[in-house]
Amino acid sequence: MSVIDSQFALDVQFDVKRIEELVRRFWDENKIEKRWHESGGDKGLYAFLEGPPTTNGFPHVGHIRGRTYKDVVIRYHKSLGYRVWAKGGWDEQGLPVEIEVEKKLNLRTKKDIEKVGYEKFSLECNSLVDYYLEKWKEVGTKRLGLWLDLDRAYETRKAYYIEHVWAFLKNAWEKGLLFEDYRVLPFCPRCETALSDAEVDQGYEDREDPSIFVKFPVEGSSNTYLVIWTTTPWTLIDNEAVAVNPNFDYALVKVTVNNEVEYLWLAEKLVPQLMEKFGIKDYEIVRVVKGSELAGIRYNHIYMDKVPVHAQHISSAHYVVLADFVTLEEGTGLVHIAPAHGPEDFEVAKKYGLPVTNSVEINGIFNELGGEFRGKYWLDVSQEVIRDLKTRGLLLYSGTVVHAYPHCWRCGTPLIYRADKQWFIRVSEYRGKLVEELKKVKIYPDFLRDRFDNWVANARDWTISRSRVWGTPLPIWRCKDDPGKILVIGSLEELRKYAKFVPNVPDDMLVHRPWIDLVKIETEDCREWVREPFVIDVWMDSGVAWIAGINGLRNKELFDELYPYDWVTEAIDQTRGWFYSLLVTSVLWMSKAPYKSILISGHVVDKYGQKMSKSKGNVIWAEDLFNKWGADPTRLYLLTKSTPWDTMSVDPDEISDARSILSILWNVVKFASTYMELDNFNPKMHRLENLISKGLIEDRWILSRFYSRLRRFINYMDNMELHMAAREWVDLVVEDLSHGYIRLIRRRVWSEESREDKYAAYSVLYHVVKGALVMGSILVPHVTEYLWQAFVKRFEN
Repeated sequence: MSVIDSQFALDVQFDVKRIEELVRRFWDENKIEKRWHESGGDKGLYAFLEGPPTTNGFPHVGHIRGRTYKDVVIRYHKSLGYRVWAKGGWDEQGLPVEIEVEKKLNLRTKKDIEKVGYEKFSLECNSLVDYYLEKWKEVGTKRLGLWLDLDRAYETRKAYYIEHVWAFLKNAWEKGLLFEDYRVLPFCPRCETALSDAEVDQGYEDREDPSIFVKFPVEGSSNTYLVIWTTTPWTLIDNEAVAVNPNFDYALVKVTVNNEVEYLWLAEKLVPQLMEKFGIKDYEIVRVVKGSELAGIRYNHIYMDKVPVHAQHISSAHYVVLADFVTLEEGTGLVHIAPAHGPEDFEVAKKYGLPVTNSVEINGIFNELGGEFRGKYWLDVSQEVIRDLKTRGLLLYSGTVVHAYPHCWRCGTPLIYRADKQWFIRVSEYRGKLVEELKKVKIYPDFLRDRFDNWVANARDWTISRSRVWGTPLPIWRCKDDPGKILVIGSLEELRKYAKFVPNVPDDMLVHRPWIDLVKIETEDCREWVREPFVIDVWMDSGVAWIAGINGLRNKELFDELYPYDWVTEAIDQTRGWFYSLLVTSVLWMSKAPYKSILISGHVVDKYGQKMSKSKGNVIWAEDLFNKWGADPTRLYLLTKSTPWDTMSVDPDEISDARSILSILWNVVKFASTYMELDNFNPKMHRLENLISKGLIEDRWILSRFYSRLRRFINYMDNMELHMAAREWVDLVVEDLSHGYIRLIRRRVWSEESREDKYAAYSVLYHVVKGALVMGSILVPHVTEYLWQAFVKRFEN
């Protein structure tokens, strides 16, 4: 017996933190977790794919909620007799890590990174990952009691992993699915990079923006105007047309403004409400026409003098075009078209041959095409435009609007839309197959699958290039002398085959900037190849975890055994994040979904219902919870508080109730142990099947109660109703055992007579407590392990 074994005593005060520390030492000393992972099962394999947390900060209560669910389901399937595959994983690259390093080094822009140098910056990123990785292993995994195999955990920064991303892109290139295009895309001006639709979807926040109605002077008609509405005044600099719906009725409205008569073109249906908004009481509709009749009407660009580029293409722009996307839900029924700043505007420009004027750089600063606005930041330009239009009498109305606006999912900066050349995956071509494969996946709860189904059914091409540093480098090289020639590399072996020079660094460094950009490639048809200066969307890193996580290109037998995985789980936003990127990469590469079932969990908010954030100071850190309350009480609280898929309002003080429940369990076991020891109860001698006939009605009642709850527990677990399973267990411990059965048998066990019905009670109590500990080991592994060693092992040995 080890020193630890001897410390499993019940004649001490219930101290959950001491219990957890002792149990973890016991697990480590006896290599329990390692043996658990390596042991087999007679029911076959249950394969779990870990959604890798980003190693850029400390684990908080939201992470712990999701990781508790993971552990509970994994342990449950192990208890059923499955051989469980549960390997850890870490997401270690991309903007999340970069931004933390920028804060550490006091860097504010991408130019600051360039001054520091890519080498130092990448090494700092790697070092930051190392630091937080240890916190995640210790606090977010071991202290929680989450039994993931960390010794074989995958890391997205490693060369073997990155090679799988390259292999996916090589495969996409060969299928014609990887391509370069010029499109309007969302950009973060602070991070200076393009973002994907999935990233944009994660960053919507309410924002107050200008809401202005502007008069565009109609060419050749005195005091006649096309009236447009916009919440992005800065885009007026790049305006090239005005769109109307061909089927709507448009009215020419005679108004008196500042004692002057003017004529305004507006959608007829909106005239009354717009006149009220503009404060115009004296007006008259003098003409009504279909939108199609307005096509071709020319107007004078409001910034013809200040932005000279517009004078250079007068003949091909600045007129009314027709577009079915124009609605009457807001605005005037006339839409200002800036082809470089809106996807729909861009399509209109292609249809009509309009110029695509893009005067805004990736950092949100206006370039030389912006004329007098050159060198100014886009948000500042919006305010300058409003002041200028008011001075010139072209501002019909100015107010503000609070609306959901996309922000950078990592730094929180408002995004801008601008035309640029980037690299894409042609996801749109596979929409039908994606929908078909997703239908085969079981989603818990079923009512949330519509969110995922709709996103997939409307999937757009995936923008994968990012103008950043710490990430998987885009493995695309372009011939310097013939830019039309493209070389896509699918592995380090292939890279070395073409390379004339490779930096003398470890592979894990070689697959990062700046070292990858130092590689010199020369072929018979091109004397110098230059790599495209991008890294890849970080969501593609985790998106190939289904194959890269097990080094599947090299471990093909293991891959064939695990793929597709039985189960994945993450929060609801991952229907457009990780769940989606997994599905896309797997279907495009292997033609099937990489998972069989998904549990979608909810987010957490503070006790007042407010979103948690560092800036508000209301983040609840995992380590603080464990230090104060312990891991098992925290787990039990998170399991019983709400359904897995609901938003959970977390009040740490409520964890005391969960701790009290575990204290009741402790006292139940202590009661059983004390009296069984006094009466020399031996479960091998005093067998339940021999004594049940001597028992009383309460003995049969508790057995019936136990098996009824066990059946419900299993049913709830099978349906991912983890909250109901946990509540069944709590009721078994508190209501049935503590408040019920033990009170009913006290007088029997207090009796000094050696009665058969007393030993029948002991055998029943032993059987139910043992079963409760087995059930509870899935939910609260530390306390149940301690009690198993202190009670079951002691009596059975």
